[in-house]
Amino acid sequence: MTHKQRWAAISIAIYAAFVIAAVWIGFLDPGQIGLEWTIFWYFAMAGLCYYFYFKNVSYREVVYYAKQLDLHKEDLVALIPHLKETQDVPDPDRPIFLSPFAKVPISVVNQLTDQLEPRAKAQHIAPYR
Repeated sequence: MTHKQRWAAISIAIYAAFVIAAVWIGFLDPGQIGLEWTIFWYFAMAGLCYYFYFKNVSYREVVYYAKQLDLHKEDLVALIPHLKETQDVPDPDRPIFLSPFAKVPISVVNQLTDQLEPRAKAQHIAPYR
């Protein structure tokens, strides 16, 4: 199972647990909150699960390429020119299992991926899977 498949399975499991809890407990009962709000919350949770998947895959991709290219956190910080004080970059030496949602924004991870992928391709490093 590839990393992307693993994170997709985790996201689907989270969504399935949400749906089962919503049906079993009844906190999204259309009779109580209305059909529009019920539909909204199912779609909102699906969107959050997709974001969870995408953010963690992107985070892991940066960590993978950084390790393969022998880059450290300081090297990654140097690749992002306008990093705010409240923002951080992934630490390839100490990766966290779940991508930190607030500390490492998706925009930083996307910028790093855009810079690391061509470097990895030039050095014939296998693509992240």
